[in-house]
Amino acid sequence: MTIILDDICKSFDDTLVLNKLNVSIDDGKSYAFVGPSGSGKSTAIKIFMGLETPDSGEVARMGDYKYPTLKSAYVSQEGQLNMKKSAIWNVKKVHRWATKGRAIEELSRFIPKEKMEIPVSELSDVDRRLVELVRAFFVPADFIVLDEPFRGMNEELKQQVISYIFTIQGNRPLLIAQQEENGLEFAKKIRL
Repeated sequence: MTIILDDICKSFDDTLVLNKLNVSIDDGKSYAFVGPSGSGKSTAIKIFMGLETPDSGEVARMGDYKYPTLKSAYVSQEGQLNMKKSAIWNVKKVHRWATKGRAIEELSRFIPKEKMEIPVSELSDVDRRLVELVRAFFVPADFIVLDEPFRGMNEELKQQVISYIFTIQGNRPLLIAQQEENGLEFAKKIRL
């Protein structure tokens, strides 16, 4: 399957954010939308997922009849955790078939057990980001879409997370939005 963003334009409050963006997204490939804050990275991935509508241009789908039902494993820049609940609860609740044991198993790759059981509001920003990533991969998905996934992480942890992503990616497209392109050698860069 290929998804094409064709001549995508998008403005917010008379500010042009995307101007004739052209990208083809293919199965099994990794893409990095890179650029400074406000350059349209998040907007581009939201248009890709159908969460935003472009002002002009089109999103074309080729090779998959089921596109309207495709789902993304999505980590937003803003975060989607219930801050009053634990990491275990947040991961387990994302999918009705998820078990507590499986949530603990995946979280333990990054977070000690004692941190998994406290409200995520008490975790550091980096720990919350790790919970977001584990949570996203619990969703049965056709795409992996990550907006600033490595924010605040040191290089060692970032490499550990990238390895984790690769073990889960399979043949699904991976889209990352990030300000810096260092550490994203594995992805085709789309500079905005």
